[in-house]
Amino acid sequence: MVNWLARSSSRPARPTEARRVLLLLALSSTLCSATGTAADQAAQPAATVLCEPAEAGSLRARLKGAIDADLDWHAPQPQCRGGQRPDGAGLRLVYRGSTPATGPLLIVLGAGPLRPGQSARHVPVNLTLVREGTGEFFATQGDDKCAFDEVRQVPEDAARGLYRLEGRGYCTQPARTVDGARSVLVSSFDVTAVVGTEGTAGTAPDPTATRPEPPP
Repeated sequence: MVNWLARSSSRPARPTEARRVLLLLALSSTLCSATGTAADQAAQPAATVLCEPAEAGSLRARLKGAIDADLDWHAPQPQCRGGQRPDGAGLRLVYRGSTPATGPLLIVLGAGPLRPGQSARHVPVNLTLVREGTGEFFATQGDDKCAFDEVRQVPEDAARGLYRLEGRGYCTQPARTVDGARSVLVSSFDVTAVVGTEGTAGTAPDPTATRPEPPP
């Protein structure tokens, strides 16, 4: 049995992470579809909320089910800087890439409780996978389906509050579409990321912050 850092529950967590990701993508896409220089400039902050370019980062993962692929995203392909979730309850790691069968993919790992610079074992993970441009997304919607076996963070740039994160994890249950008709099991994932304490995608203003949350 996994020894979680925090007590896990069989009750699905509120899908706030997946909803935030989708709303931010929708905002970015809407702004980008407008014409003119002003619209292009306005679209940039929305995209930065999810993916501020990082100096380094990589994702290796095995996907099975509705998407069947072995991912190996690394330099020179740019990745995103990680940071704290908008609610402060853990870290958000964002990875972008593509496969021939699916086109562009966005994978978001919400790991917590975990702070920038903290190393830990058996860390619960929420996973969201988005097929960009299609409206299709998969989410685990709970902290009892995926986990990091181990996360290690070491200082990367102390003056800028940056850490280098390395983690190895797995999922025992798949991420599913809202209607449950399709699913993707990310059976294993290995990640590296640059994680920041300030000025990162995780701490940027969250346009969903004023939206009411559903009752638990």
